[in-house]
Amino acid sequence: MDSPSSTTGGRRRLPTTHYAEDQAFDQIAKEAEARLAARRQARAEAREIRMREIERQQKEAEENADKAFDMHAADGPLANRVSRVAASTASPRAASSIHNTNSYQSSRRNSVDSLDESTPNFRDFRMELKDLEEKFRKAMVQNAQLDNEKAAVTYMVELYKDKYTDIEEELMHIKREHKESCRENEKLKRLLATQKLESITLQQELEERDKLIEEKGLVIISTEQESWSESDQCNNKIKRALVSVENAQLLQDAGEGCLDVRLKKFTEERNSYIDEINQLKLELQEAKRHSDNHYNGTDSDDLEDAQKETNKVLGDYKFKWQKAEQDISTLQANVARLESQVIRYKTASEASEKAEDELKLEKRKLQRELREAQAKVEELETSNMHLLKRFDKLKNAKSSLLKDL
Repeated sequence: MDSPSSTTGGRRRLPTTHYAEDQAFDQIAKEAEARLAARRQARAEAREIRMREIERQQKEAEENADKAFDMHAADGPLANRVSRVAASTASPRAASSIHNTNSYQSSRRNSVDSLDESTPNFRDFRMELKDLEEKFRKAMVQNAQLDNEKAAVTYMVELYKDKYTDIEEELMHIKREHKESCRENEKLKRLLATQKLESITLQQELEERDKLIEEKGLVIISTEQESWSESDQCNNKIKRALVSVENAQLLQDAGEGCLDVRLKKFTEERNSYIDEINQLKLELQEAKRHSDNHYNGTDSDDLEDAQKETNKVLGDYKFKWQKAEQDISTLQANVARLESQVIRYKTASEASEKAEDELKLEKRKLQRELREAQAKVEELETSNMHLLKRFDKLKNAKSSLLKDL
């Protein structure tokens, strides 16, 4: 019968352990959040540094393209000089051809034909030079555009890398929280199983108590106890007591009311019996004295009969009085013992019911958090797969651009 109190005492030490574990989990979570914030800040600083470097490289590429274009524009007069040099070289050649024609007495028509043949060659050279300049300019513009696109793609790749790292860290954090929730859920399940086992044990003890009461021929009676609160209001509390069948019959014959009222009635009845006995004793003594003084001549047999009758009445009253005292003491002992047992059982039952309700609420809460965490994990996994696909596309685009360059 002492097992409920011991189990209740062991159960009362559980909140301290849970409080310490909650503090440890909170501390671990705070440290993890601090590390995550530090990593994010470091990545933000690195991202800013990379952006500055990419902007600097882009500016340098634009400046190099402008310088190359300016150098190409400055090379335009050089082409004119080349054409003039070509023309100057062509005139001595024409003179030599005229001299040769004069020396060899060739016709003027042959010299004109030679000049006509050399002139288209210089014109073609100029056209090719202009085409090359135009192609070079277009290539420089295209190169600058490709450099800009490359810088933008590099920035996007770095940005997606940072996002992917953030998602991975958040996923790890969620997995860690999910693992802690599962661990806490398992712990609560074990605690719930322990509480159920204790509840079954208490039910078995109550059944054994009822069986013992039935075997001993006892009866459980309900009593009302009046209690006065601070607001001067009377509250009737129903309590149970264990008595024998005879005592239960006596209490039932005593009327309605709480046990104290019934015992008070027995006490008043006993006191009335005692007063009546004392009164009868006094009357007996008075009768003896009166008979001694006035009836000395009376027959002794009558006196003996009267004395016997009086003694018989006194014996009956004395027996009733002793029996009433014995019943009252037995009832008081049984009431005290059963009240303590009822209080102990009631406390244990209320504690077990309260713990069971708390465990049910905690279980539902953990199940809801578990479902939310699983949904969030699935969403993050989907986002992660989408980002990986986009990252692969960007890598393929970058590789194709590098191949084109």
